[in-house]
Amino acid sequence: MELFESARAVHIGIGVVVLGAFWTAALAPKGDTWHRRGGRVYVGAMAALLAATGVMSVGMVEAGTPLRAVFDVYVSLISVASVWMAWSSVRQRQHIERYLGWPYRAICLLLGGYALFLLALVPKMGTPARMAMVSAFALLGLVIAGAMAWRWMQRDDHPRWWLSEHLTAMAVNFAATHASFSILAGGSVFAALKEPWLRTAILVAWMLSALAVRVWAGRRFLGRPRAVNAALT
Repeated sequence: MELFESARAVHIGIGVVVLGAFWTAALAPKGDTWHRRGGRVYVGAMAALLAATGVMSVGMVEAGTPLRAVFDVYVSLISVASVWMAWSSVRQRQHIERYLGWPYRAICLLLGGYALFLLALVPKMGTPARMAMVSAFALLGLVIAGAMAWRWMQRDDHPRWWLSEHLTAMAVNFAATHASFSILAGGSVFAALKEPWLRTAILVAWMLSALAVRVWAGRRFLGRPRAVNAALT
């Protein structure tokens, strides 16, 4: 597990940058310089983080735990989807065709297909706690893929479709960033966080938090069209 542990240490280090960038963007006034800078750093750091996760997956295979690697790649794909949506929705807010281009459609189809594949693997995941965690993540992926498919069909059904997409993606990023940091960084300090059922409960709690954050953000920002549009132009 030497490769895995090395990549894990790098993953945690980059995770600190990701967490700082997330909150820099989250706490800054929307659309101002710090919001945009925080967002750019977040996207760049997440790209590096996902690269480290890929190395971790290789380490899992070398250690004889390929099912862990399959799950790890799937979690990375969820992050790819949410980061792509968050970044592209703002950059392409005037061009729905570009936003819904081949990368968006490929991610949507791949995520939905992978989620179904993961559901089929649940009985092979060993312990009940791991089966529960994998089932929850598979359902999360199906929900995200379903939301992407809905946008694919509905297109620009309202003037601020892009903000709706951005908020949805950042709600998922909120949960993913904090869940990963809680489990990996927290688990390296507190051994209790390695207990399977507690880990599963933490991950599910962060997933539910994404829903709460999305509802709150929708009410706060989608209800103020003039202010938000002015800030982001």
